[in-house]
Amino acid sequence: SLASAVTAGTSGLTVTSVSLSGQTDGFSALSSGTYTNPSNTYGIGPGIVLSTGNVSNYADGSNTSDDTSTDYDSSATMAQEALLDPITGGAFNHFDVTQLDLTFDSSTGKVFFLGVFGTEEYPEYIGSEFIDAFGLYLNGVNIAKEGGIPINVNHPAMAALAGTELDGILAPGARSLLLFSGDANPTGNTLSFIIADTSDGVLDATVYISSLSDTNPVPVPAAVWLFGSGLLGLIGVARRRNRRAG
Repeated sequence: SLASAVTAGTSGLTVTSVSLSGQTDGFSALSSGTYTNPSNTYGIGPGIVLSTGNVSNYADGSNTSDDTSTDYDSSATMAQEALLDPITGGAFNHFDVTQLDLTFDSSTGKVFFLGVFGTEEYPEYIGSEFIDAFGLYLNGVNIAKEGGIPINVNHPAMAALAGTELDGILAPGARSLLLFSGDANPTGNTLSFIIADTSDGVLDATVYISSLSDTNPVPVPAAVWLFGSGLLGLIGVARRRNRRAG
């Protein structure tokens, strides 16, 4: 269902296999989901949402808490650490990882997607070891960058923008909707979406992903901030925790 949601409307990109490594607390908290977003939060269309927390906390609406957190008490695997270390800039430990892997064929030799990244680590933990981050590896190369810089809380374009519970959004020039792209092979491509907490499992990071296709999508206006009952399809009630002291 995640692969179908993120590739809806494309004809030249064919997904051949899917693997999800996500989180759940065994009750109602989930770290992945789909959304329809009728209120156009952040200007991103329907697609999927991946988080280190509970995705139901990140529907659109006002920000009511500056420390929203679901700690699944889950450590990254060695393979995940190898993907995350280059994004966070060091040999850190990573936690509460959600990873979606797709293999696909492309008729045009290109792949594009729209994304929005945000985190509860902003702004208190900028410059600290809590470098929550997101990456997208296309055939082994991370194409999720803005201005040549990997996507994490320390990116200079992080800002506080209304729209969801997230405290900070990557928004260069107040533009939260980001376009990423890369070259693809006709067959046998791999995509790995990965998001993680760094150095501990509290204070969530979240990414919205839409319009994964083999042609450049036409973005909806990123400057429109509308609030309502959108981002449907997210379920669960998260446990909220403050960062532990010490």
